[in-house]
Amino acid sequence: MVKETGWNQFKGKETPSTVEIDESFIKAVPENSDVLDFGCAWGRTAFKLQKLDYNVTGFDLNGNVIETAMETAKMTNENCSSKVKFQTADATKLPHADESFDACILQAFLRTIIPPGNRIKVISEANRVLKKRGTLYLADFGQNWENPLYNERYTRDYQITGELGTFLVREDSEIHGKELFRAHHYTKKELIELVSEFRIEEFHESIFTTFHGYRTKGYIVIARKES
Repeated sequence: MVKETGWNQFKGKETPSTVEIDESFIKAVPENSDVLDFGCAWGRTAFKLQKLDYNVTGFDLNGNVIETAMETAKMTNENCSSKVKFQTADATKLPHADESFDACILQAFLRTIIPPGNRIKVISEANRVLKKRGTLYLADFGQNWENPLYNERYTRDYQITGELGTFLVREDSEIHGKELFRAHHYTKKELIELVSEFRIEEFHESIFTTFHGYRTKGYIVIARKES
């Protein structure tokens, strides 16, 4: 049984990780670039990018999943010319110097950031550590009011979360199950405002798979740091 809520409850490869890297990232970011993977968990995306000849630094607040990623990296770094490394870190105060990376990936990461002020801090940190002309790749879930399931979730959980689009993800029953974690689905306007420090080069809608296996709307953003 799950004994705690939040993302630190997940061990090894248990962390929900369902969104696939979009080909728009490959087109926007050259091979051999240095990439920072936000909320990397056990490294699913990082290892895929390593096979595509990117050097990736992944970080997560959950030290347990980072240990799993580091163990896997011992093998992949021996077999690949590109390298991956992992660390425990907080996205609102990154342990990296200014202009350290060619690209930052926020792959279904912002959905985990519940306080709105922290979302701004995360994007600001991404801007800080990106090199000039660096790429911000953001893929996250969009609000889907047309879907009766999510319409009910957003409306019902607003009484608890105080923010439309933020809802409880539960262990079993969508109504009575134990709360696992909270998530936020974004409007297009919210995402555009968050990346206002950047120049948006691409913004398109996609379909993502959720933790419970539902297929729903998502957004993919490619943005460029200009100065």
